[in-house]
Amino acid sequence: MNKTAKYAINGSIICGLGNALLNFIKQINHINENPEEKFNWEELFIAAGKGALAGGIGGGILGAITDYQNSLEKPLNTDILLLGLVNNVKLSKNDNTYQILNNKADNIINNLNEVFQDKISGEPMKLGSTEKGTAIRDKFDIDICLPFKPGSFSSTEKMFNSVHSSLENQIGQNSIIKIREQKKSVGVFLKLHNDKFKIDIVPYKLTKKNSTSGYLYVNNKNIFQDNSSYTKTDIHALKSLKLTETQKRLVIVLKVWKNNQSVPITSYLLENLVLDAYKYNYKHIPRNFTNKLIMVFNHIKNNLESTVIRSIENTNNILTKISDSDKYLIIASCKEVIDEYLYHPNSIIKFVKG
Repeated sequence: MNKTAKYAINGSIICGLGNALLNFIKQINHINENPEEKFNWEELFIAAGKGALAGGIGGGILGAITDYQNSLEKPLNTDILLLGLVNNVKLSKNDNTYQILNNKADNIINNLNEVFQDKISGEPMKLGSTEKGTAIRDKFDIDICLPFKPGSFSSTEKMFNSVHSSLENQIGQNSIIKIREQKKSVGVFLKLHNDKFKIDIVPYKLTKKNSTSGYLYVNNKNIFQDNSSYTKTDIHALKSLKLTETQKRLVIVLKVWKNNQSVPITSYLLENLVLDAYKYNYKHIPRNFTNKLIMVFNHIKNNLESTVIRSIENTNNILTKISDSDKYLIIASCKEVIDEYLYHPNSIIKFVKG
């Protein structure tokens, strides 16, 4: 729909209802002062009609101006601009700040290995967007999975608390300024170049020797009650989630979009939705990058309410099991991108540049 029609309709509805409301208030006040008077419905409808007419004309004029300006705007090569954005925001392993933080992460791993040397099973693993190649330069952290032997602790809670206590002892060392309990991990906050960064330590206890599956502690405490529990996971399975280079670029653009537009969706769900969009559109994948991006937005808009996407490391973990309000916001945000893109393709750039 062009802006002329859209603005005319919206202006007509808003001004019509607005003028009707004003007339309603006016008549009620008049009746309160003159109880013998009756409510005049015809007057109300006439007021609504006048408001709708004025709003429709005003909205139509504004829309026509917008349509004219839009017709003068030359199409941009959105593929080049989007891929250029990816190159600008993508975290490079050669980034100086990343290398410093990565060294700090290695120091933390070494300290944990010393403290829990008889309990740790194998080498701790780095996971997350920094390892996948989908991290954004201005907003990244490092995730470390810490595997413990099957009989190392009597419970996942004791394992979690032991790791938390050990990390608290490192405050003041290695640029660490704070330790925080999180839902499934322990957050280690560091200060580098006057900026704060985070390393997440995810402890998990293996189910049996030579196994890759185990259990995570789910920290769910508040001031009223403790609903903490544990959940099954397979960290190695997470590493099997593979994205092509093009899919990684799509994830990066989508992460910039969700940050700029405050869309309530996790990066992990975005990755899985990109893969799901490719699976759903198998043999019908567009050639150019912009159309691939629109394909993903369309897939999310059309399928988020009904699709069920399970996490690869635990099929009981349904990633699409999020609140209806968040789903509504995500779908509405995708629809806005698509509608504006259909109106003028150049608009796709504003959504990822903020």
